[in-house]
Amino acid sequence: MNLPPFCNSVQTPVDQSAAIRSTLSKAIVLTILLITTPWAPSLMSATEPGNAAAKTTTLRLDATQAKGGNIIQTDKGHSAVFFQPAAPVKDKIVWKLDQPLPAGLWRVDLEFYQPESPFSPDQMLLFEGAGGEVLGNLNLYYIGFTKGTFTRSVGFYSDKPLAAVALLKSGQRNLDTVSVISITLTPATAATMDKLQFIFQLPVTGQHATSPIPLPTGVYVVNTATPVALRWDLPGGRNFTTPLSGETRVYLDQPAQPVLVGGEAVRSIALMRYPLAESPQMEVAGNPPLMTVTDPAKVETHTLVLTGYRGSGVPKLDLLPGGKPVAVVTSWDDGPLSDFPLSECLNQYGVKGTLYMNHGSPVVSRLRELEAKGMEIGSHSWSHAAFYNSSPKRCLDEAAEMRRFLEKELGHPVISFAYPFNYQPAYDAEGDYVLRSLRQAGYWSGRVTTNGDNRIDAIPEPLEMRPNFHFKAAGARTPAKFEELLQKPGSIYYIWGHSYELAGDGKKILEEDLAIVAHRPDVWYATLGELTVWQFLRNQLKIEGAAATMNGQAFTLKMPWLHPYLRQVPMSLTLPEGVKSVSWDGKSLPVVDQRVQLTW
Repeated sequence: MNLPPFCNSVQTPVDQSAAIRSTLSKAIVLTILLITTPWAPSLMSATEPGNAAAKTTTLRLDATQAKGGNIIQTDKGHSAVFFQPAAPVKDKIVWKLDQPLPAGLWRVDLEFYQPESPFSPDQMLLFEGAGGEVLGNLNLYYIGFTKGTFTRSVGFYSDKPLAAVALLKSGQRNLDTVSVISITLTPATAATMDKLQFIFQLPVTGQHATSPIPLPTGVYVVNTATPVALRWDLPGGRNFTTPLSGETRVYLDQPAQPVLVGGEAVRSIALMRYPLAESPQMEVAGNPPLMTVTDPAKVETHTLVLTGYRGSGVPKLDLLPGGKPVAVVTSWDDGPLSDFPLSECLNQYGVKGTLYMNHGSPVVSRLRELEAKGMEIGSHSWSHAAFYNSSPKRCLDEAAEMRRFLEKELGHPVISFAYPFNYQPAYDAEGDYVLRSLRQAGYWSGRVTTNGDNRIDAIPEPLEMRPNFHFKAAGARTPAKFEELLQKPGSIYYIWGHSYELAGDGKKILEEDLAIVAHRPDVWYATLGELTVWQFLRNQLKIEGAAATMNGQAFTLKMPWLHPYLRQVPMSLTLPEGVKSVSWDGKSLPVVDQRVQLTW
C-alpha cells in the first residue's frame, strides 16, 4: 500500500476534549484480582508468595476510617465512602496512617461498591508522603466498573515513606461517585507484581533513575516535573531516545533503564506501567488483501484544452471545490443503532457524516444502508482498544484487521480512522508507533478529539485531524466560529460526537448547530474521506506547460493512479481569463464563473 506523501509525522499528545481527559494521560487501567472476603480493620501478618521466609504485615483501611466524603451501606451491610454531587471538584477523602509505611514495593487492593443507580467514576487515588506530596496517583476512570462489590489491584513503589492515602474528586457529573469499601496495602516482591499495573516513583541520581526491580515488558507512562528527554538503555548496548516532554509513553519489549539526556534536572521520575493485555481474536474470513488506494508508480495523464485562452495564466486547483471558502464535516463514533436517525437528521440539513465502526458495533451488518444515506464508513479499530496503552503489534493488528473487515463488507477502500479514547503518541525504538500503525495499515486520516482549527492547505498531519468542537460543546460558539472561518478561505468546520448522545436534549443541540451551517451555497459539505481525497489531489496534481492547438491552448494534467471509488470528488479548477469553454480528453465541458469541474 502506497501512502500519499503529505502524511508527515507530527506528535501532538495533548487531549482537551473533556475535563476527565486532562487526567487521562495519568490513568491506569487495572487488571482484575478477585477478593471476596471483606476484612475487619486490622493489621495482619502474611507470608509473601515467592518469599516464604519473609513475614510481612498487611494494612487494611476501611471506609469508616476515612476523613471526608459520605458513607453508604452496601447490600451486604458494609460501609463504603463516596463523594455526593454537592462535593466540589478537588475535594478529598483521606486515610491518614498512624505510622508511615516504609519505602518499597506494595500491592494495593481496592474494594469497590456500586449500587444500581447511575454513578460517576471521576476520582483519583493518591499516595501521599509526610509533607502531603503526591508519591503516585491512579485515575479510577478506566478501571472497568461494574455493579455490586468488586476488587481491582495495582502495584506501587516509592523511595519515600507513605503517610496517607486519599481519594480526589477529579470531575463533576452531578452524580454520586463510585464508593470505596476498603484499601488494602501488602508488602510485595517483583514476582508478585509482574501481572499488575504498577506505579513507580523513582529517584534520579545524576542522570540515572534507579529502579528497585528491572523494568518488565509493557507500556509505560513517564511523568516528570519539567520536560525531559530520556534515553532507554536496552541489553546488548542498544538504546533509543524519546522526545523532550513532561509526559511520555514508551513501549519496552525487554528490560530497560531510563537515563536523563535532555531538559532540566529532576529529582524523580514517575512511571506507570501497563502490562500488555491479550489481544482479541482478529481474523477476517479468507484474509483478503487490503485494497490499494493509490500507486505513485502509475502516473495517469490527461489533456485539458482551453478555448478563448489569452495571456500566460495556467489553470489552478481551487482551495476547496467550487471555490467555496468553508468545508463542513461531521464524524460519529462506535456504530450504535442510533446512527440511522442521526443520518436522517444530517440529511435534513444537507450535511454528511463519517461513521466510525468497531467489529462489534451494532450496525456492522447494515453498513451499505448507511452508505446509501450519503454517509462514509470509517474504522474505529477492531475492539476499541486505547492504542497508546497497547503494544506496537496490537496497534497495527487493530487498525489493519478492521480496515480489512470493512473493505470486505463494503467492496471498496476504507481510508478514515478515529482513535478510541483519543490519540496520544507512544514510542518504541522506531518512533511513534501509534501513528505508524495507521500509516502501515493504509489510512489517510486519523481523527482525534482534541479541539483545533484546520485549513485544507495547513493540516500538518492528516493522521491527527482535529475537530473544532464536540457537537454538545459547540452551542453558542458555533455562529462566531463559523463566521470566523468564512473569512479564512480553505477553512474546515468540523464537529464530532456519538449518535447515542442525541438522546434527551442532544438532538435539539445538534439541530441548532446544523441550522447555522446548513444549505449554504458558500459551503462544501463533505465526509472526512472526501476531504482527505481533495487534499491528496491538491498535493499530487501536476499541471504542465501550455501548447497551442487548432482548438486552443492544451495543458497536461498528471496524477498518481487513484482507486476508482475515490474519484467521486471532482477536481475544481479556476481558469485564466477569457476561457469560454474547455475540452477534457476530447469531451466538451461548460465553464461557469471561470471554473470547470473535472472527473478524473
